[in-house]
Amino acid sequence: MGRFIPVIIIKHKVFTALLPTLLSSTGSNLDPDFVYVNTAMTWSDAQMYCRENFLDLATIKNDVENQQVQSLTNELTWIGLYREPNLLWSDGSSVLFRNIDSINMMIGSKTIICGAAATGRSGRWKGLPCETRLPFVCYGLPGECFFLIKRRK
Repeated sequence: MGRFIPVIIIKHKVFTALLPTLLSSTGSNLDPDFVYVNTAMTWSDAQMYCRENFLDLATIKNDVENQQVQSLTNELTWIGLYREPNLLWSDGSSVLFRNIDSINMMIGSKTIICGAAATGRSGRWKGLPCETRLPFVCYGLPGECFFLIKRRK
């Protein structure tokens, strides 16, 4: 599997530090686990890392999941959102829940832009050039992220 990256797990809002650069927010049996990776990559490289090590870049289906992703970091991070020319998630699913900063999703004449979750006052998703290097959030099956991270320790 890809290279080793140290991790911190968050299980049910109880913070348990294992190592310093990944965070996981464990959801219910029906909801995904989100994992924050504190390594700056382009959107495409982040997508490849998530697909090799988890399932994909974060797909956010509702406000609860959006809050889980927001709770993992206090900086701008890649999520699975992209526009080419329509908005889609990295896994190919439609964007049904929206938390988009419409001003920042219109980057000039670029037809392909990638989405980042922002923290701070707005907490809205922003569109950025896909070549920008940012940390990112992946998702996996419930419990899978925790066990994958523990196994790599």
